[in-house]
Amino acid sequence: MNIAEKVRALFTTYKGVFQGALAAYVGNWSKIATKVQSNSTSNTYGWLGQSATFRDWVGPRVTQALSTFGYTIQNKTKEMTVAIPKEDVEDDNVGIYDPLVQDMGQEAVRHIDAMVYGALKANGVCFDTKTFFAADHPIEFDEDGTPAEDAATFSNVLAPTDPDDAVAPWYVLDTTRVIKPVIYQERKAAVFVSKTALDDETVFRTNEFTFGADKRDAVGYTLPQFAIKVTKPLTAENFKAARAMLENMTGDKGKPLGLQASTVVCNPDMRSDGEAVLKAQYLASGATNVLYNAAELIVTPYVK
Repeated sequence: MNIAEKVRALFTTYKGVFQGALAAYVGNWSKIATKVQSNSTSNTYGWLGQSATFRDWVGPRVTQALSTFGYTIQNKTKEMTVAIPKEDVEDDNVGIYDPLVQDMGQEAVRHIDAMVYGALKANGVCFDTKTFFAADHPIEFDEDGTPAEDAATFSNVLAPTDPDDAVAPWYVLDTTRVIKPVIYQERKAAVFVSKTALDDETVFRTNEFTFGADKRDAVGYTLPQFAIKVTKPLTAENFKAARAMLENMTGDKGKPLGLQASTVVCNPDMRSDGEAVLKAQYLASGATNVLYNAAELIVTPYVK
């Protein structure tokens, strides 16, 4: 087998290894994010901040006026690339790179985890032009998407009175719905690519074959009512307070949203605190822990 044939066979093999690892590795991102398939450079989510509600059907149907918002999420291209010396291909010494290609497939999934959970930490702007976690989100909007005059506001932040007492943030979320707090927008899933033509200038100049992956995607936010950011210690009392904030949230028209505090997200340093609140069947006193399994606990370094 000449070198050109070896390179073609190697690409086919590595592509299969990459795709196999990509398909087999299970990330956590889908627990808190809704996936939206994108077919263009960006997507605009004009429906955010509004909801329709049932009414008794008396007389003709009543069309419910919905506001229009210009919340746009722009897709971005990402890549990762590795190089394999030409000599290793010539000498059939390529099996040593299998674990690296497998890890690249897994990294494609881990990167989505990092994007989705990182969005909580980044606290970017959501549809109402406020940061996703803010103390003054407007609750009512005019038809053009601007806050209504004298609109009431709500907070999705639970913080100590003295900012100096704040701890690293943790989050209480409703993830039971089709629409979850974060949007993962995918334009193109990760694909395995190569630069291996023998007459390619890069191969000639570096004496290396390059393999890698690229994708196009982005993250954004849905409704801020679906998530509470807490900068008080992760204790039973503070979880109860955050749960009450979340479950009392209303939407436009003052309609109760019926939210459930189903998920707690924290960084690894808070694992023990989170497990004490939500995973211990009994308290230190021996009494039953009424918060046992009250919410799923997700521990991730991407919010640290």
